[in-house]
Amino acid sequence: MMYVVVGINPAARGEKRRAFLNKTPAEELQWENMSIEELGSLASTPSLWGNMQAFVLTGALSDPERGEEFLSLAEGLVSSPHVFVFEEEKLLKKQTDAVTKAGATVAALAAPKKEESFNVFSLASTFALRDRKKFWILLVKALRAGVVPENITGILHWKVRDMLAATRVAHYTRTELIDLSRQLVVMYHDAHRGAGDLALLLERFALTL
Repeated sequence: MMYVVVGINPAARGEKRRAFLNKTPAEELQWENMSIEELGSLASTPSLWGNMQAFVLTGALSDPERGEEFLSLAEGLVSSPHVFVFEEEKLLKKQTDAVTKAGATVAALAAPKKEESFNVFSLASTFALRDRKKFWILLVKALRAGVVPENITGILHWKVRDMLAATRVAHYTRTELIDLSRQLVVMYHDAHRGAGDLALLLERFALTL
């Protein structure tokens, strides 16, 4: 079975993911380090005890380097005895059509309402300009205004993906953007595994730009 959750709000995606998993324990796959053959084998091989397994892949379908590989495996994932949940901040119509045609269930979540006390998208704009000082000041203001750290992380990751899809980017190399994307994903999951406070991790991240 294959489910695709699309939305910029990490908290909303997480809620929908849990609904699809229906209390089934899931493993977060580090797909960056997996070959398409390994994923295909995982999808087609029954577990040792014959029970259903569940896996989560974040940002795989929209990845500019490997997205097409995962899309090509969609039919196999749909027919798998296991559950595969793909979390994406944004998915192009072509990608959405491909997974829908393969038989996957796609849940497109509504965009979050604009923060009244702080415009979180201003963080993304400053981040794109690589203005470390201003970015850090705005980040602190956002956190003090009560903006959820998960929302900030989601907006920044969306911005990195947006810049990766652009033909030219002024202030970052492609290699730097790929590294920043992975840092944000790892940061988010580390915080939810209890390996650190996400707000503090974001502040440290801001100082490394």
